[in-house]
Amino acid sequence: MGSSTSEERFSFGHNWEHYLDSALDESRIEIATTDLRELVGIESLAGKSFLDIGSGSGLHSLAAFRLGAQSITSFDYDQNSVHATKRLHRQAGSPPNWQVFQGSILDHALVAAHQADIVYSWGVLHHTGQMWQAIRNASRMVKPGGLFVIAIYNRIDRWRLGGNSATWQRIKRAYVNAHPVGQKLMVWGYKLHFVLYYGLIARQNPFKLIRERRAQRGMDWHHDAVDWVGGYPFEYASVEEVVAFCERELGLTTLKVVPRSGHACNEFVFQAKV
Repeated sequence: MGSSTSEERFSFGHNWEHYLDSALDESRIEIATTDLRELVGIESLAGKSFLDIGSGSGLHSLAAFRLGAQSITSFDYDQNSVHATKRLHRQAGSPPNWQVFQGSILDHALVAAHQADIVYSWGVLHHTGQMWQAIRNASRMVKPGGLFVIAIYNRIDRWRLGGNSATWQRIKRAYVNAHPVGQKLMVWGYKLHFVLYYGLIARQNPFKLIRERRAQRGMDWHHDAVDWVGGYPFEYASVEEVVAFCERELGLTTLKVVPRSGHACNEFVFQAKV
């Protein structure tokens, strides 16, 4: 992910390294590859350059490689995320057309040095501490006529069971300042709330929902829970806010919007002017 102006931040990379150790398998790689293909709307990335901003585990950079991208550039602010991405790079045979390095989307020199046909940043730019600047910088890395693919946490202003966005911002900040034991208790508290809410109030099978999480972007419930509770810095925006900013401020054309309910990430595909 990008850089924050605050020293208070969640170690996304430690979570991703644990994910690679304990959860990643071939089925999850296949799911991630399918999801990337469907979101971007291109069957093959042959002949396309792919830039993964905030590569995290490296899973979607690997997916781009499997989809035949001509070149792949992956970077992340978190050094442990860089290590995780490099692990998958080695797993893929250390292809020379895939480079991995540490960097921040808020670094203007880095932004000026790289462009790609597809610029991809899923669930990252809202963790930089400067979300709108991060979106602006990332959009500048899209080649003329290229695609800008991002996912941003949905804004929830009204109070609801489970909290609104501002409440979760405070919870996440508390997490990064808590003792490791307190952090584990916060994650287990969230999991308990999830099971009780869906089982007793929403009248859904929470364990079925947990199993279905496996079919979403190749992730798993435990690491998603840790990422969600701890993910600070944390910003958010409505679908309308993101579309308005990207169209009016950045001059992009909206190709696809995948809105999500609750606090989940809304997905967007924009196209840069030719």
